Amino acid sequence: MFFVRQRSNQCGLHAIQNMFKSAAVSNDDMAMACDEIHKETGDSVLNHESFGGDWSVSAVLAAIIRQGYSVERGVDTRTTRRWVTEEIPDLLLDSEFRGIIIHQPISRHFTCLRPETVDGERLLYYVDSQSQGPIRISPRLAMRRCLATAYSWEPFIIKGPEMKYVSPTNIPSPMRRVSKRVRRPPEDFMKSWYALSTTKKTE
Repeated sequence: MFFVRQRSNQCGLHAIQNMFKSAAVSNDDMAMACDEIHKETGDSVLNHESFGGDWSVSAVLAAIIRQGYSVERGVDTRTTRRWVTEEIPDLLLDSEFRGIIIHQPISRHFTCLRPETVDGERLLYYVDSQSQGPIRISPRLAMRRCLATAYSWEPFIIKGPEMKYVSPTNIPSPMRRVSKRVRRPPEDFMKSWYALSTTKKTE
């Protein structure tokens, strides 16, 4: 299954790519979305991206809308949390349903939910770029997490045609673990060090 692992603070971009199963949306698209927000609202670009990513919700959604997709908020939070659009089991029956961008404000992190057809059945998968890969999740459980205050998943439903496939590039290899074992200096150095320490004590 398509999966892009997180790099620096780019979880917003990776959530988009993992949802569409394509790397067609790039860092350049994110930058252009931030520029458009600035032109339309006068809001500083720095409020929507920082060096290395860390994009705002507005920037992530604007980058998706720029590609011609519709975005609809799934949960109303003005009073009690309640689902305000088609429920996920019904969304899975819609061929235009591309997935759900999830913003997790407590951890300032973006993930996604996306449909996958397995053995002729359209199933739902949760994809977190900080995890090991896509995890199957039931639509009901996903909705409960969006409605639960403890999770506070903010869902945005995305619809439109299937995005053209672009292979991910420049994905970094896993970082090597650095050994924390302290290396002892060479023996001749230690002898000189002990001799110097002894001389200082006798003076």
